[in-house]
Amino acid sequence: MTNKKYELTSETALSWDGRILHRIKALATILGIVERDEIGGFVETENNLDVNGDAWVYGDAQVYGNAQVYGNARVYGDAQVYGNAQVYGNAHLQFGNLQVDIFTNLQAYIACSLNIYPIKGIYYLYKRVIKISEGKYKACWDSETETIYEDGKITRVKNYNPDISISCSAGIHCSTPFYYTQGDTLIAIKVKATDVITCQEGKLRCKTITTIGEIKCK
Repeated sequence: MTNKKYELTSETALSWDGRILHRIKALATILGIVERDEIGGFVETENNLDVNGDAWVYGDAQVYGNAQVYGNARVYGDAQVYGNAQVYGNAHLQFGNLQVDIFTNLQAYIACSLNIYPIKGIYYLYKRVIKISEGKYKACWDSETETIYEDGKITRVKNYNPDISISCSAGIHCSTPFYYTQGDTLIAIKVKATDVITCQEGKLRCKTITTIGEIKCK
């Protein structure tokens, strides 16, 4: 089927596992939100973003591998959708034969989005930070500039936003080791499943985490 919705441009980027991705450009107006000639995010092939419907990839978001975005789904920011994930409709993901909604089954949604499950109620994840001294770090984002992380210690957010539908808001953000590029240090963290507020755009937003320690990347 001829793709009259968007084209793959010559601008490229690399996924964390070395795949060559192409930035997309709209060939037509999409649902009155995306204008013709508007630049979008990155896909590996046309199989990643439906050439029909109103689905779109924005910003520097990346969709690759066997992942598919279709329906009226939106992928934003620095999100990475890959593997066998399928994003469609409104806040739905599909992984294998599992179909879930973030509002009814957060744990299954996290499994679909990040390919992880809690171990005895604990998620083990990662966060990019700025190193202050050995075993002590601060957050990269302006909203968290006063937040300090220390090896073996718990960090809590008192005034977190409980809204499950919002990605970037008050809380501690963490994800897989290759999700973030900011900061100068990667730390491993653990978070109780009960302390996860939401999973959006490939990352978790949490109330409380415990810092395990710095990852020495060679």
